[in-house]
Amino acid sequence: MATRAPQVATVAGGVLTMYNAAAADKVSGVTKPTRMIVNNATAAPVTLTVDPVGNNEYGVANPPKVWTIPVGFYFLDLLPTFRDPADSNLVSLAWSATPGSTLTWAAVG
Repeated sequence: MATRAPQVATVAGGVLTMYNAAAADKVSGVTKPTRMIVNNATAAPVTLTVDPVGNNEYGVANPPKVWTIPVGFYFLDLLPTFRDPADSNLVSLAWSATPGSTLTWAAVG
């Protein structure tokens, strides 16, 4: 498990660090919609699930958010509502597979 903070992309060409997808990855610092870049270089799509805690305004449990990540680059947004207050306001990422260097990601804020 690794906790990663959003990185800052710069016009001057600062390089983003892409992290290998791992079981129990977490993202800190999601205080506004935060772009996430996923590079899926595996042979098949994978899924990413974020399971927000709490209930909506109707008292129903917040549903999980599931993305199907196709082969290639994929962009998605992490929302502040995905944070878990009981876990230092981290956003937990659950990957369907963690094949190492062929599935990488970075949060950009």
